[in-house]
Amino acid sequence: MVRTAFLWAHRWLGLVSGLVVFVVALTGCLYVFEEEWREAFQHKYLHVAPQPVEQRLPLTTLAAAVQTAYPQERITQVRFQEKPDAAFVFHTKKELAVSVNPYTAKIIGHRDLNKDFMSVVLDIHLHLMLGEVGEEIVRWNVLIFFVLCVSGLVLWWPKQKRFLRQALTIKWKTKNRKRLNWDLHSVLGFYVLFVLLIISLTGMFWVFDAAKNVVSLATGSPVWKAPKVQSEVGVLAKEAPLDSAYLRTRAAHPGASQAFISLPKDEKEPIRVLFRYPYAIVRKQTTVWYDQYSLAHLHTDTYQRYSRYEYISRSIYDFHTGRIRALGLGSKIIYFLASLFAASLPVTGTLIWWNRRKKSKTKVRNNAASYIEQPAHRHQIKQLQPLQ
Repeated sequence: MVRTAFLWAHRWLGLVSGLVVFVVALTGCLYVFEEEWREAFQHKYLHVAPQPVEQRLPLTTLAAAVQTAYPQERITQVRFQEKPDAAFVFHTKKELAVSVNPYTAKIIGHRDLNKDFMSVVLDIHLHLMLGEVGEEIVRWNVLIFFVLCVSGLVLWWPKQKRFLRQALTIKWKTKNRKRLNWDLHSVLGFYVLFVLLIISLTGMFWVFDAAKNVVSLATGSPVWKAPKVQSEVGVLAKEAPLDSAYLRTRAAHPGASQAFISLPKDEKEPIRVLFRYPYAIVRKQTTVWYDQYSLAHLHTDTYQRYSRYEYISRSIYDFHTGRIRALGLGSKIIYFLASLFAASLPVTGTLIWWNRRKKSKTKVRNNAASYIEQPAHRHQIKQLQPLQ
């Protein structure tokens, strides 16, 4: 009875969500190598001829160059790596990513993130390119996918130990295509199940507050929320705010590998400086907020003071995307293959359902035909025919 219930849930949830699972898994598969793709195809936007870091121009000068070249744009954030050959990338409200040479203030070029290949892939993965409606579809599909993983494991589990080897082996040499399709669905599904469970659980953490609350309860620490700090509206300080905020943070928290400096969106929002440091599993980052007028320090979150909840939440992104630094490129390859196999599961699952459906119809027709062929039954049917 329990196995039958799991089979019913697995079959119909799989059929209902199959197309979404296929699209989300395939785009996730592509996004695994987002960093490598950008290095290969957008290298000129990310790198410059290396020079001593001390010769970099002030952020204020670079921002002014961007504003001059793109007067209709409003800068929202600047990102860069702490490397001699790193370009500075200024993001704007209209989703432009403008690359600047930090040594000459020369504009290298810009990318429209609304049309950028990997940005489009991410939009499909998160929203199906349907905005809030697509986001809601994907949100619930994450939960369905988790149920499919669990029910799939229950259905795969051999009833007896002697069938375990059969359940772990794909019979590539078989001439029975239906059998091969079954193995591709069942056996491959089992081999990638562990990774798919990690992907679905981390996805649920992102889209459901209840998942965050469960982690908070399990760790005994509160859900992390950005501090509610605001700038006190006043006269702008004479010193350059971006440079001052960056230099002060670098002096207090040295050793960062990346910097993300967010500009205020309105008159009360503070300047936010986020530094990211080299790490193996749990993402290490320190964030500092400054008053946009007086440049007074408002709040600091450092990775040295992570709560137990934050240790988990800061690792969610890497475990969802396969960017586990401790495993290097190997983790990305594993996630790529797992996502690729996940995209195949709705296809093989639908074929299994279709073949069984055809088999059931054929069986019904054969039974009906054999019933009619018997003399007694033909006589009964003749009597039931209407008079002409």
